[in-house]
Amino acid sequence: MAVLDRKELEQSPLSDLHAIASELGIEGFRLLRREKLIEAILGNGGGGDDDGDGASGEEERPKRRRSRGGRGRKTQDSKDADAEKPGRPQKAEKAEKAEKAEKAEEPEESDSDEDAEVRSGVLDILPNGSGFMRPQPFAHSSEDVYVSPAQIRRCELRSGDEIEGPVRAPRRNERHPSLVRIDKVNGGEAEARDGERRRFDDLTPVFASQKIQSPDGLDAVPFGRGSRVAVGGPVGSGITTMLRRMAGALTGGDIDVVVVLAGARPEEVTEWRRAESGFAVAGGAFDRPVEEQAQAAEMAVERGKRAVEQGRHAALVIDSLDALPPSVARRVFGAARATEEGGTLTVVASTGLAGEPMRLATTRIILEPSEGDQPKLAPGSGTLRADLLS
Repeated sequence: MAVLDRKELEQSPLSDLHAIASELGIEGFRLLRREKLIEAILGNGGGGDDDGDGASGEEERPKRRRSRGGRGRKTQDSKDADAEKPGRPQKAEKAEKAEKAEKAEEPEESDSDEDAEVRSGVLDILPNGSGFMRPQPFAHSSEDVYVSPAQIRRCELRSGDEIEGPVRAPRRNERHPSLVRIDKVNGGEAEARDGERRRFDDLTPVFASQKIQSPDGLDAVPFGRGSRVAVGGPVGSGITTMLRRMAGALTGGDIDVVVVLAGARPEEVTEWRRAESGFAVAGGAFDRPVEEQAQAAEMAVERGKRAVEQGRHAALVIDSLDALPPSVARRVFGAARATEEGGTLTVVASTGLAGEPMRLATTRIILEPSEGDQPKLAPGSGTLRADLLS
């Protein structure tokens, strides 16, 4: 192999450097930054001294091998090579290892992102610390973009954040494209910080005080921004119809509304999706995997939490809470609250007549079967601290 000049390597595209490193058998070359990669190429036979004498580094460096005479014993050549190495303090070695581990999590450096496609989506953080930017916030797709743990930590991101940035195409052995960098978070500059970011769990929950216009027939059970509303009743009492009316009452203002369907009839899913009411629809019918519907519900509530942290208002309409795993249902329903700091998350969910949701709701709407479209309230319906609603 011809000797490579350092200047030539520095001017070469990253893809050419990877090809050279692969030919030289350099391990882990895709995890190295450009400067380290060039050093590795020059140190593994890709180049010699700058005097251009044509000497190969491989000829100057004998390969180290374990002796056949015993485990862990070195050849004389390797001992001589070790003797020529300058010693390094252990702290320096640890620092270098930590730096390599950090860089290994970052996306590979590209030659230029001027031609990279800029995309946006909602961040879904996985248990291992990495994540995906999903253009369809409540479902997985082939258009999902990988986001590294280093990027998530650097920008202090959370699940449900809306992010934007240039994207590179997937490389060999990669299933998804990768985010080159994060330019915007929730509509603002990624690096802009006006003090410490609020956390949903640190906000002060209070009873709802801003009344939402109730559908016809529900004047006796008012609810407001931040209410936790449980809707129940026997089969044929019109629960789904009531949920559609309540979803319509929530839309049209400054409340971001998401309808989460879990265990619904396929025909009802179609009707929800075709409704022109200004809300997003997540989840699906009862024949879809429970895990898929649970993920949609959890992403919807994370999106709502991010809105509350910013002082905005969000609402979830869930049909039905009982179709979700108990732990997920508890987290989703329990997230509803008005906060002293300004933002609110309203959750309206259909559920059974008995059990935890009915007990923990701030507004209980219990329906009886009725012959017409007018809902008929059953005993037990009511609102906690209705006197605060105005």
